[in-house]
Amino acid sequence: MVSTTTMIKYFRHIIILVLCCNRLFVYAQHTDGGMWTSVGFSFEPINNFSFDFNEELRYNVSVADLYQINSNFSLDYKLSKKFKTGVEYRYSIREGRNTNRFGWGLGYKEGLKDFELSLRTKFQYSPVPDGKEGTAWRNKAALSYEINKDFSPFVSGELFYSFSNEIDQLDNYRLEAGLNYGPNKHNDFSISWLFDHEFNVNNPETMHVLSLGYKYSF
Repeated sequence: MVSTTTMIKYFRHIIILVLCCNRLFVYAQHTDGGMWTSVGFSFEPINNFSFDFNEELRYNVSVADLYQINSNFSLDYKLSKKFKTGVEYRYSIREGRNTNRFGWGLGYKEGLKDFELSLRTKFQYSPVPDGKEGTAWRNKAALSYEINKDFSPFVSGELFYSFSNEIDQLDNYRLEAGLNYGPNKHNDFSISWLFDHEFNVNNPETMHVLSLGYKYSF
C-alpha cells in the first residue's frame, strides 16, 4: 500500500504542474469566478443498469448572478467490470432562452491498488448551440486515490472538440482537483476546484469554479 506521505508528494507535484500550466496557457481576456452546486440521486432499476438525476445551480460570483439551472438525467449500462456506456439528457434554464442537450458516452475504469484511473469519451448534441452546450466531442481522464473507506482525493482533465457548420476545432479544456467523502454506501459528498479555459476563439473566457455536490444512492 502506498503511504500517505508518498501520496501527499504525488498530489503536491500534480498541483504544481496544474499551476504551471495555468501560467503558461492563461491568456484569456475575460476571467470569472463561479460556484456550481448540485444535488441528486442514483438507483439501479435492474441489474447492470443505473439511473441518475441531479439538479445543478451555476452562480457567477463576480456579477452575483444565478446564470444557469441544469436538470440532468442519465441511464448507464455496465458492459463489464471495467466498461460502461450510457445516454444522457440535460435541460438548461438560462436568461434569454432555455436549451436541450443530448449525449452518449463510453467509460472505462482500472483499479491500481489504492488508485483508480477512469477514462471517458462522450459525444453531445444540442439543437440550439450555446457555448459549451453545443455539439462537441469530449474526452476526460481522472485519477483518484482512496485514503481510507471514506475519503478519496482526485484530479482530472477534460478536452473539448466542438463541431458544427461554423466551428470544427479544439476550443476548451478543464482541469479539476477535489475530494470525495462517502461516509456510507448511500451518501456521497464532493468538493472541488475547477479551472475552465477557452482557446482558439475570439475573446476567450476563463472560469475558476468552486464545485459542491451531494448524491444519494438507493
